[in-house]
Amino acid sequence: MVTVAIGDVHGCGYELQGLLAAVDRAHAGARLVFVGDLLTKGDHPHEVIRAIIDRRDAGQEIILVCGNHDLRLLAALVRVQSGVSPDQLPKHERQCWHILARHGMLRLAMRLMVEATETKELRDSAAGWTIVHAGIDPQLGLAETPDDVKIHIKALEGERHWWERYTGADGLIVVGHKPLSEPLVLCDAEGRPYVVNIDTGCVYGGFLTAYAIDADCLLSAPSMMRGPRTVNDVRDGVVTRSASLLGATPTASGDRDRRSGR
Repeated sequence: MVTVAIGDVHGCGYELQGLLAAVDRAHAGARLVFVGDLLTKGDHPHEVIRAIIDRRDAGQEIILVCGNHDLRLLAALVRVQSGVSPDQLPKHERQCWHILARHGMLRLAMRLMVEATETKELRDSAAGWTIVHAGIDPQLGLAETPDDVKIHIKALEGERHWWERYTGADGLIVVGHKPLSEPLVLCDAEGRPYVVNIDTGCVYGGFLTAYAIDADCLLSAPSMMRGPRTVNDVRDGVVTRSASLLGATPTASGDRDRRSGR
């Protein structure tokens, strides 16, 4: 079975529907793994939930990996349940709560957020890949990196990204969390990817990106902020590329990441 990792959706429900339609065409029946940050910030979190529920009802396997914004939204939902006014929540959680309430999706959102926070990583030891939201501490390695680091690690201004210090010792690591203008792919000397970052900032007007791990294939759908206005427009605008051929891509800071061993 092909496993397709999907980058930070952040409530971009219509873009998700368009991307999944393209995934269906390329990899019908694939197992879908969301890398985290599922609902907050975007305008259509209810459509994200609807897509997940509908596909599960149809028998598709879907796994949710915990992102930092999933933790924040779960905490916000619990606060409201305990009596706190939704209007006292932080901006993104407040906006998301009101959209979900308007569409009758609060109960389902709570269920999905609880589920997501129970899965800090997904690893296929036989295939040699791991999906986490943010990354690992290269000095500690995958097994010893605390869950909180796997969910939150991000370079501060002037610091090197964790992937610039990672040698590939724990195999391929697929992440989101750090929005980039293009998918990031780092390959070893034989051209095998060992880091793939698929957060391409859809909620900021970039793209929503999926990575078919077994097929080594990237699919990127344009944000509706870029011009498309329907799900079909997004689906038809999906760009498909080989990850290993992409090689090295610009990072958010404008630096270029290089293939190790070259």
